[in-house]
Amino acid sequence: MITYILKKIVIFLFIVCVLAQISFCLVYFSPHSIFYNLSFIDAYTAFFKQLLHGQFILLSGERGPFFNTLSATFELCILALIVTLLVGLPLGIFLGLSNIKWLNNTIRIGCLLLYSCPLVLIVIVTMYLSSPSWSLFVYFNIAPIDTHSSLLDIIFSSKTGKVQLLLEQMQYLLLPIIILSIQPSIVTIQLVSQNVRNTAQQNFIKMAIIRETSPFRILRKHLLPNSIPATIPLLTYNTTTLLFSTMVIEILFNRVGLGQWIMMAYYHHNYFIIAIAILACGSLISLLTLLGEISAILIYPMRHKEKYV
Repeated sequence: MITYILKKIVIFLFIVCVLAQISFCLVYFSPHSIFYNLSFIDAYTAFFKQLLHGQFILLSGERGPFFNTLSATFELCILALIVTLLVGLPLGIFLGLSNIKWLNNTIRIGCLLLYSCPLVLIVIVTMYLSSPSWSLFVYFNIAPIDTHSSLLDIIFSSKTGKVQLLLEQMQYLLLPIIILSIQPSIVTIQLVSQNVRNTAQQNFIKMAIIRETSPFRILRKHLLPNSIPATIPLLTYNTTTLLFSTMVIEILFNRVGLGQWIMMAYYHHNYFIIAIAILACGSLISLLTLLGEISAILIYPMRHKEKYV
């Protein structure tokens, strides 16, 4: 298992290195590059020094906080994934085991309707409904004082009143996280319910029903360990859509992140930021995929050996 995880980490580092080379080429050969007066070797060294420090000096002289921007988008993706698992896993297990046809059909129709709605439409309708007159959503249209900081920045900062700042940020992020987790939750419900239904029809589950007296013991000991781990790697294939939706949410809710970076770069025709955004998006997708595969192996260590049986 350790060898398998190390191989995945090496592949992830290789992908990040390749993306870094592509980003440097885009930056160096783009019009109005900040490295236009440097040789190729000097520009290469300066680019990776700025990358390691997490601060890029733009053509205007302004410093672009790469790691802070990436962490803001990453934490929004992680929070959306947590909500997705909290909602999708129980509903998926319920649909896989339930024999109530009208309830199953109602949930499936609701999922299809939500999945077919464009993300921008959901955001616009939700922002219209969540007016300041609703006490629960009073801060959704008003950004908190420290809106340009991520949760990690607040936690590791030396400011006083961290709990209050975290609560303000979480109240500000609640609506974006809920909207962002709709489509991944629907995919999770479909995949989990299908795997649970298929696993429940296997012979060893039927034998467990005869031997075990408690249905919860069958669910915990036999059904879930053989159905849920096979679903986790399938969920990582949706990381590209999740990242794109996260950037759309950041633009619509005016939150600092990769979405704001790319929008600003497109507006000002800044190819430097576009190249860095390519590196950030590729690294983020690879990191989420890596975390999903490692989680699946930790839950079900024998999974990676099934290909060789």
